[in-house]
Amino acid sequence: HVFFDELDQLGVDVRLASHQRLGAALMHRLGRLKPGEERRLITQLCQEQNLDAAMPQIERFRNPAEVDAAFKAMADFWDRYLSVMQVKTPDKSFDSMINVHNPRQCFITFNWSRYLSYYQLGLRDSSQDVMGVAGHIPAAAKPLIVKLLSTQKCNGSAMHQFNPLSMEASNGDAHERPDRPQYYGDDHLWIVLAVCTYVKETGDSAFLREVVPYYDKNRGGAPVEKGAVIDHLRRSLHFTRENTGSHGLPLLGFADWNDCVNLPAGAESLFNACLYGKALLEMIELAGFLGKSGWVEEYRADYQAMKAKVNEKAWDGEWFVRYFDADGTPLGSHKNEHGKIYINGQSWPVIAGFADAERGRIALDSGRKMLNTPKGIKLSTPGFNSFDPAKGGITTYPPGAKENGGIFLHTNPWVMIAETLLGNGDRAYEYYDQINPAKKNDCIDEYECEPYVYAQNILGDEHPQFGLGRNSWLSGTSSWTYQAATKHILGIRPAYNGLIVDPCIPSSWKSFTVTRTFRGSIYRISVKNPGRKNRGVSSMTVNGRNIKGNLVPLGKEGETMTVDVVLG
Repeated sequence: HVFFDELDQLGVDVRLASHQRLGAALMHRLGRLKPGEERRLITQLCQEQNLDAAMPQIERFRNPAEVDAAFKAMADFWDRYLSVMQVKTPDKSFDSMINVHNPRQCFITFNWSRYLSYYQLGLRDSSQDVMGVAGHIPAAAKPLIVKLLSTQKCNGSAMHQFNPLSMEASNGDAHERPDRPQYYGDDHLWIVLAVCTYVKETGDSAFLREVVPYYDKNRGGAPVEKGAVIDHLRRSLHFTRENTGSHGLPLLGFADWNDCVNLPAGAESLFNACLYGKALLEMIELAGFLGKSGWVEEYRADYQAMKAKVNEKAWDGEWFVRYFDADGTPLGSHKNEHGKIYINGQSWPVIAGFADAERGRIALDSGRKMLNTPKGIKLSTPGFNSFDPAKGGITTYPPGAKENGGIFLHTNPWVMIAETLLGNGDRAYEYYDQINPAKKNDCIDEYECEPYVYAQNILGDEHPQFGLGRNSWLSGTSSWTYQAATKHILGIRPAYNGLIVDPCIPSSWKSFTVTRTFRGSIYRISVKNPGRKNRGVSSMTVNGRNIKGNLVPLGKEGETMTVDVVLG
């Protein structure tokens, strides 16, 4: 709340610019300044219940020394935050994004955007936000993970969105359609990836034993059940395993990641199948680290069963089908006039390890042929050109806009990751480069978004305003592009027992360097590429000692680790 009357009493002239936008202008009566004369203004903006509650801060920041100290503290924070990873590559625009702008957007999105939008705050989106900052601000990431876990239901599914102040949650848009499932089929699976990312970054495996309540309440409003964090993760996987359709693929629910495709009850989602597969891989690795051999066997069996179903039922000949309707009708198939192919249906089978190298290559090449543009990869094609209530919100957008054939940027880093998994660093980097905001300065009149921030979407080539960016800042693109660039292209990613160095870079790069702070140690990594390869570590030394493989052991607190890598 801005108390204009009270500000006026303090001698500040406040003029509303727009009641709807809560804009304001401040007039400071400075009089006439002499040549060379300087005067300092301190402008404060705060939110409090009333003026009395605000006065201590107001009085504090009337003191210029307190203002200087606050700005220094903020600068020190950004120095610490950004120093977690600094890179130097042959591409200056890549460096500027990775060293400053991309991690900054990850922080802003984590800290503000999901709450301010309300609509997006939930297990799906906020779990992905956590993954972009877990290495930089783990102490802040952990409490949000706990909040997210507390919106999970006892059966393993999750509420779709919640208010972080009241912790009241809802089923999102599903409540408007009581004839459709009242859960989203992907929400509960993202938290598996977020928790595993946090534990890999911090080594805080004790967190897995912490007890967090489930969302279900009794009549008195108290949780009916609580469970350890690891129990929450296991229930997430169990819910998906037990809720499959006629093809054996996980049910769509009201929707999966693609909110706007809302098929009738009984529909199946390839995306949910692949996210489930990726979550199973994470749990297999975690269970192995924890020494839970029984869980490893259980999850490997579940993984193989779903892998077989995906390859048997969802392969369309040249790409993977994205959905099956309740009656078995495919969407994202050569049989469809609209929505013939979806990029998530091609990248995620590779990310999940369900597609072998040959089939994965065919699927990604089909995606490139049918969905790639110079301004980014489209979500799907061709766009729907009329409203279809059976398919939901996707058909309310014109062709080329947002989910209906637009360049939904969130999906692009998943293709980058898939390409690195198949060893094609040239193509992964090409996809990174073509959506890099730092390359948008020369077409800013077309793009219309900040040339240092990822937008949510860019209008696709079926739209007359092809290339126009929209909804900057609030986007899972920031987290996933940062992960794609740092963990997969540069190949620097945390593991439970150390730091993996496994680059998949463009063949034109002769070398690059990375400084990475990890669990209290500083890793100074130098990568040389004399043979102009995409990937393949031929040798690695750590502090002068030869290391087999690509896992750098954990250093001691405060130790500097010198890592020299040669690709070949």
